[in-house]
Amino acid sequence: MKAKKLTALALASVMALSLAGCGNGNSGSNTASNNTTSDSSASSSSSSSSSNSASSDGSTSTTEEKLVIWTLADDLKQFAERYTEQTGVDCEITVIAPADYSTKLTSALGAKSSEVDIIVGEPQMLGNFFEAGFFADLSALEADAKDQIVEYVYEAGKDDSGVLRALSYQVTPGAIIYRRDLATEIFGTDDPDEMSKKFKDFDTILQTAEEVKAAGYRIFSDSGNLRWYANAGSAWVVDGVLQVSDAKLGYMDAAVKLYQDELVAFAPEWSAAWYASMAGELPLDAGWSDLAELEGAEMTQVFSYSLPSWGALIVRDNANDNKGNFGVCSGPCSYFGGGTFIGVNTYSEHQDTAADFVRFCTLNEDTAQWWLETSNGDVVSNKAVLNANQDYENESFGNQKTYEFYLKEANNIDYSVVTKYDDSIGNFWGASIEAIQKGEMTKEEAIDDFYMQVETTFPEITVNR
Repeated sequence: MKAKKLTALALASVMALSLAGCGNGNSGSNTASNNTTSDSSASSSSSSSSSNSASSDGSTSTTEEKLVIWTLADDLKQFAERYTEQTGVDCEITVIAPADYSTKLTSALGAKSSEVDIIVGEPQMLGNFFEAGFFADLSALEADAKDQIVEYVYEAGKDDSGVLRALSYQVTPGAIIYRRDLATEIFGTDDPDEMSKKFKDFDTILQTAEEVKAAGYRIFSDSGNLRWYANAGSAWVVDGVLQVSDAKLGYMDAAVKLYQDELVAFAPEWSAAWYASMAGELPLDAGWSDLAELEGAEMTQVFSYSLPSWGALIVRDNANDNKGNFGVCSGPCSYFGGGTFIGVNTYSEHQDTAADFVRFCTLNEDTAQWWLETSNGDVVSNKAVLNANQDYENESFGNQKTYEFYLKEANNIDYSVVTKYDDSIGNFWGASIEAIQKGEMTKEEAIDDFYMQVETTFPEITVNR
C-alpha cells in the first residue's frame, strides 16, 4: 500500500456533525466537518439609524434601538446591512471563530448578559444552547415558519419541548458531486438519475469504485466521504439504547475496503490535495506539497465528492478549467450538514426588534430571493423562493437545475433520526473505523472500543454488546 502521510479518513477530528435522514436504511454513520469559515479574530460593522422607519414586515420600528449581533459567519453582515437600509435600525456585528463561539456565548449568557441581542448556532450547538436557556421563545413566528420554511430547518430550530427558538435562512442538503466528463468516459452517461444508481447503497458504491479505479481514477477524495450518511436506518440512540444497525456496520466495512484496496485518492478534506483535485490531476502519494517535486509520480483524478450544498460552492470555486464539468446526484440517503440558525438572546432588552430581525432574515421572501442571488449559489430555506427558482440552470454544474435538486433532497431529510449524541458517537465510530483501516485493531476490537467509549462518556445510554 502506498504511503499515506495525510490520513485518508478524516473521521475523528475534522468536522463537527453530519445530520442525515434516509428511508431506505442502506447506509451508516460517521463524523462530519466544520462547514463555517471565519476569521479567528472578531470583526464588526455597523450602520447608522434614523428616528423612525418601517420594520421588515411593514410595521413601525423604534430605531433608537441598536441590535448587537454575534455570529459565526460573515453572511449576517450583509443581512444586517440590508436590514438597516430597510428599517433604519442600527446593527453592530461581531464575527467569532467557530472554535471560540460556544465558549464566548456560554460565558456571556451564563452570566445573563444583555450585551448581545441576536445569537446564532450550528445544529450541533443548538441542543446545549436551548437547554441552557440562551435562546428566547420565537413562538410568534411559528405559524409562518411552519408554512414557509423547509421542514427539517423548522424542526431543527425547536427545543425538546417543541418550542421554536431558532430559524435558518439556508438549507444545507447534501449530494454526490460528480465529474460529468469522467462519468461519460467510464459509464457512457452523465445523467444525474443514472449516477444516483451508482451510489444507491454501500455495496453498489464499492462496485462503482472498482469500475472507476479500472479506468485510472478514484471514486472519492478519501473514504471519509461516506461519513455523511449518518443515522440512516435508525438514530444512534433510540429510547436510551445505543443502535449499531446493519447499515452502520455496512458503512464500516465499505470505508475499510475503500481505504485498504486503494479505491480512493487519499486526499482528505481541507488538505491541499483535496482542493487541487477539483481542478484536475493529483498524485496518488497524498503526502505531496509541491507538484514540482513529484515529477513522474502516478497521477489520478477524483470522480466524486459527498458534500452538503455549501460544499458545491467550494468545488465550483476551485474547479478552474473543470468548472461546468460537475453534476449533483443522490447518494444512499438524503442528509444535511451545518447551517447558521438565528435566534434572540433570552436576556436581550430589545426582544421585539431582535425577533423582527430573525423574521427578516428567514421569513421574508424578498430577502430570500436577494440572498439566493447575492450569495451566488447558497440554497435558501424559504420554500416559495426555492420553488420559484427550480428552473434555474446552473452553468457550473452542467446547466443542471440544482435548486430543484436540493429542494427535493431537503424535503427527503428525516430529522426524527437526529439526536444530541450524534456528534460524539459519530466521532467514536469514525475513530474505530480508522483504527481498522490502519491495522491498529481488528473489527471486533474496534467495535468493543467503541462500546467502551460510549459507556464511559454517556452512562445514561444502555449499550447491548
